[in-house]
Amino acid sequence: MRQRARFWLVVIGLLLTAACGGEETVTEATAVPTPQPTAENLPEITAVTLDRPELPRYESLEMAVELTADYCNPIDAREVQLNGTFTAPDGTSMVVPGFWDSEAGWLVRFTPSQEGEWHYALTVQDNHGQSQAATGSFAVTSSDRHGWLLPGNAVNPAYSGHYLVHHDGTPFYGVGHCEALNILIDGFDVEDGVRLFDRMQEANENFVVWWPLYTNSPVGSSYDRYTQSNLDLIDLVVADAQSEGIFLIFTIWDHPELRDDSHAWDTGRWTSNGFKNLGSLESFFVSDEAWAWQENFYRTIIARWGYSPAIGMWQTVSEINGTNAYDQTDAWHSRVNDYFVANDPYRHPTTASMAGDIDWEAGHLAMDAPQVHVYALNDAVKAADTIAGWTATMFNRAEKPNWIGEFGVGGDQLYPELFHNSIWAALAAGAAMTPAEWNSGGFWGRPTEAMNDDLRRLADFVADLPLAQWRPEALAIHSSEPTVRGWGVAGEMGGLFWVQDFSMEGQPLAEVRSADLSHDEVVVEIEGLAPGSYTVRPYDTWQGVTLDDITLTCAADEPCRLALPPFTADMAFKIMH
Repeated sequence: MRQRARFWLVVIGLLLTAACGGEETVTEATAVPTPQPTAENLPEITAVTLDRPELPRYESLEMAVELTADYCNPIDAREVQLNGTFTAPDGTSMVVPGFWDSEAGWLVRFTPSQEGEWHYALTVQDNHGQSQAATGSFAVTSSDRHGWLLPGNAVNPAYSGHYLVHHDGTPFYGVGHCEALNILIDGFDVEDGVRLFDRMQEANENFVVWWPLYTNSPVGSSYDRYTQSNLDLIDLVVADAQSEGIFLIFTIWDHPELRDDSHAWDTGRWTSNGFKNLGSLESFFVSDEAWAWQENFYRTIIARWGYSPAIGMWQTVSEINGTNAYDQTDAWHSRVNDYFVANDPYRHPTTASMAGDIDWEAGHLAMDAPQVHVYALNDAVKAADTIAGWTATMFNRAEKPNWIGEFGVGGDQLYPELFHNSIWAALAAGAAMTPAEWNSGGFWGRPTEAMNDDLRRLADFVADLPLAQWRPEALAIHSSEPTVRGWGVAGEMGGLFWVQDFSMEGQPLAEVRSADLSHDEVVVEIEGLAPGSYTVRPYDTWQGVTLDDITLTCAADEPCRLALPPFTADMAFKIMH
């Protein structure tokens, strides 16, 4: 059946129902003989319309494509594929998938990374073969944007892979939280966009964890036909995040979507997942046909939203032990992870998680950005040691950006101290981003002004630290005061450390707050600094005040000692060579 791509949605729906037959006539791709291509039956691109002929670097271009091809379902890449090859001024090229939109037709979205003239070549392929390329060009001008995020060593081999940087090499440190269930919790305004992003900017936050499928799943009704209104809403959120400079930890599968009532966690949302129409939940993780339709979904996600620098990371699955993957946990996760690695032309980093303070070594070695979820927290002071311990485990395991993907306790009774100690301990132990505190309202609360102030102060502290360029490794901090401990990282060019009074560990928070935690004669020995002279810049983490610089000289044949200025509870320090 030969058809033009720009059919009305109702016509496509009828065609899919009548010709494809839904789940009753699923056919393996290998069962259909491949026709010999001829000039008459090859697919064809008949028109390409760019939304603008010129755009700034790291902004995005949308191309509307009219084509003829032989297919039944436009989202099944086994039947039809639209692809674009984009060639940069320096001759390098990227292959970017196109996608079908039931209202706008065939689209390609692309973000250029170089100034100058770019060239494109679009092709469509069906079971008759591949079309001739439709070619053209567009101009890219300068801008003040820095592009998407990558591990430092993916941008410059001399940089550390423990930290993220922008595509152009600009330093990045993640400051944010987890708003997984409802990114529109503060509302959406036609003029201002997602109001949450405005509030985040006030706290100097730059990332947020999001579960788009939880409230706006494109596959909530069917695995082979996507819900257009939900696609459109995700479009709006991604586009607004890009314009506001917010990076989304975009979750492909949140654990409820892949859990049924037989799981130990009780009620899941598998009955609201359109993949249930294809087969059982168990077959979802192992069936070849289920995998083929997962690939179609992942291809659409990459094609529709991967263009945007706002995609900070793909979280392939959140808390996989909360799904029915069971003995398929490592194998299925690796398969999904590897698909995004192989098919995302922008190579947004991948991440995934287990719940319950679990060390998932196999998962950490497979993904780009290891994470742990930490909820075993009942002591605001000890939280620092717990968070630093998990961070150090991930830092030492592999040269990858690591982070605490979720953490927190219900209510605000241990805040702001627990939050404060957690984010500073993670930074000092080598995390690439602040721990993402779970926020969903109700029992879990919402970010308080005190928490926002803490994030703002930490963001100010790291703003001028090119950590990836400095290639820091872990320091050992030894204190002359037995109740003071510390963590730090530094390379030849510089680094940082943080010290904390932990004398009230295990005590009620009311007593912590009334205790005298002031210190004025603490000396620390720092192991791991190369011999030489350093400038150490103290920072009051509670007041956001930078104190006078201290000169530190480290000799090759004696301990590196530093007398700390007076502080209360904790203090952070920049080290500059």
